[in-house]
Amino acid sequence: MDNFIVPPITTTHERVLEILGKDWLQEQVEAIRNATKKKASLHPARMSPAFGWITHPLVSEAKKGISESGTPLLDSLETDLIDLESTSLPSNLGERLKSDHDCIKVAYELRIAAGFCRLGYPIKWIPPSTQPRPEFFVFLKDSSSLSVECKKRDQYDGYEEDGATFWRPLQYSLRIKMEEASLNYWVKVTGRSFHLQDIDALVSEIISELQSNEQGQFESKVGRYRIEYTKLADPDKAISMDVVNMFPRGVFGINMGKQKRNQIMKGPLTNPKLLRLEVIDDPEHRVKGLLRNLDTAAHQVIEGIPNLVYIDTNIPDYQKEQQEFGDFVDAIKSELAHRHRQISAVIVTNIYPALTLDEYLGWRVRTELIEHPDPLVKLPHRLLFPGDAIGTQWLPGEPSVRVG
Repeated sequence: MDNFIVPPITTTHERVLEILGKDWLQEQVEAIRNATKKKASLHPARMSPAFGWITHPLVSEAKKGISESGTPLLDSLETDLIDLESTSLPSNLGERLKSDHDCIKVAYELRIAAGFCRLGYPIKWIPPSTQPRPEFFVFLKDSSSLSVECKKRDQYDGYEEDGATFWRPLQYSLRIKMEEASLNYWVKVTGRSFHLQDIDALVSEIISELQSNEQGQFESKVGRYRIEYTKLADPDKAISMDVVNMFPRGVFGINMGKQKRNQIMKGPLTNPKLLRLEVIDDPEHRVKGLLRNLDTAAHQVIEGIPNLVYIDTNIPDYQKEQQEFGDFVDAIKSELAHRHRQISAVIVTNIYPALTLDEYLGWRVRTELIEHPDPLVKLPHRLLFPGDAIGTQWLPGEPSVRVG
């Protein structure tokens, strides 16, 4: 399916707010606004948006509001939660929706689950567990069931091992040198590949740059790395924790400084040092990340019943999607030709908010069904499911029949 879908527009978001907590979203928006005002005074030239941004998608939408760019994620979440009212939602749903890292992923799971409900199938969420498990069961009309596992490719899928190996000695060495020189800075190192032998020279180069300038960015002489930085405070001075929270920690990040014992995590933070490592997301790594998602999902499905795996490529750009979506599909087809017989089929998706030609806000949706050529259990004939071979929609979702 290759389509543009416009969800129902709502301004209340009552069910979303009920799960998040009545005042949580508004409190986050106010904290961001206050922090933005304080952040602007950190440097005489004022800080550009590159040095701090809102990472939580729901907070970002709520801050911008309908008048600026709409609230597609909030609207879709509200619609999905309405259609999931008959189900008992996971106990950790609110906690995950509040997480910068998990919010988009749990929204994807809710979207798929709501799609099954719109097609007339009862579902049952599988309780959170430390053991591998799928997201939910779908109960079919003949009293049988299938399991559904949802994965949304993350920028860091496939990077964790190399990134973590490089990050630990980098942040330790950089922190020690910054403390010795009384340098209170935010520093972000971005790279496509990481070599441990680069660390000493890279740290020396960063320290020299910080001692010369209060704000800037440069390409490392070592190669492979780009560094951005800005001064946070003079020696023995402090900044508000609201400002600290404007600098997302991400997968590889650390905040350092001193706080009074009765103000831990609340601030102010004296002698602040905020260190970040970011990896570049490129086509090769994106395919590797998707295959890692597939491998993880294969260990979460239930043997002995049909298993559907949804994987979203997470490419919010039409041109990149046109260039790369086919490569994702080919890679998964190749993998299924040799492995993962416990998976009956994979539905590859790419879903992101976009504008129509007449600037009406909705969702760009592309899906492709890839059935395993030799599964342990085949999909049932005439099964309806979001993203099936003939293009069942799940926003809002219109029943159709899969002929198998």
